[in-house]
Amino acid sequence: MPTIALVIPYFGVWPVWIDLYLYSCEQNSEIDWYFFTDCEPKPSKKNVFFNYLSFETYCNQVSEKLEIDFKPTSAYKLCDLKVFYGFIHQVLLSKYDFWGFGDVDVVWGNIKTFYTNQLLEKYDVFSTHADRLSGHLAILRNNKKYTELCFKITDWQLKLTSETNYGLDEIDFSRLIYPESKYIYKTYSKVIRKIFNWRNAWVFYYNILPLLNHILLLQSRGLYFKEQHSTPMLSDDGLTFQHDADTWYYNEGKLTNNKTSREYIYLHFMIFKKNSFRKTYYWHEDYYHLSSNYNLSDGVIINKMGFSPDL
Repeated sequence: MPTIALVIPYFGVWPVWIDLYLYSCEQNSEIDWYFFTDCEPKPSKKNVFFNYLSFETYCNQVSEKLEIDFKPTSAYKLCDLKVFYGFIHQVLLSKYDFWGFGDVDVVWGNIKTFYTNQLLEKYDVFSTHADRLSGHLAILRNNKKYTELCFKITDWQLKLTSETNYGLDEIDFSRLIYPESKYIYKTYSKVIRKIFNWRNAWVFYYNILPLLNHILLLQSRGLYFKEQHSTPMLSDDGLTFQHDADTWYYNEGKLTNNKTSREYIYLHFMIFKKNSFRKTYYWHEDYYHLSSNYNLSDGVIINKMGFSPDL
């Protein structure tokens, strides 16, 4: 059975939903999570491991490993470091077949339902987007090619030592793995979005991507790039895509919603909470309605009101 480890450095203060997040990690018992953090200690779980250290110490370790002066003022800069985790933590990851990274503003569904052992044997890179590597969750085969591909990013030293956030995972690194993605996205942004409104443009784009990926032989390259519709793009204009549900159910390690009958690999609730992409969002204060002693195995509802017990 292929083994997977996800590396997640996280510094500052845990988000209010962290216990639910860690619970959803634990339900994916065939995947290991490794946290590097200075946050409040959490009880160990059988597949979730915590390495407690300061942000400065972690940055010093990165600097030594990459032979650069990595001293960002904000932990958000770690997003640009994601594609380097395979190299930085190669000793830790040496016993795994795959390594990867993910976000913390998610609730995980049953990941292995979507990335089965058969698929893991066949493919090398897994993305929940069809046109690029996904920053929310990406899984890569643990070999020299993908561990060191990050060093082919143009001016990677300058980009890592700059305070600017470049999105190296979804842009620079993606284009090394899937060079055509640059031109595919340009066609979307400069042509398709000018023909359709933004919602219909998005739906059209993601309907034609599987065909483009088939024509460009992504499967023969070992790339499993499939849109999983994990980030609902909520709006109040009534133009909602079939996967853009406003109410989600997490129960027994499975994630569903009120729009379809299918399961989802995870819910990325970026649009529910304050974010840098939209001025309007739904969660402001007191949106986490789960008490500290609530039994998460009883189920959780996630919607515009926040997190609530599934009563």
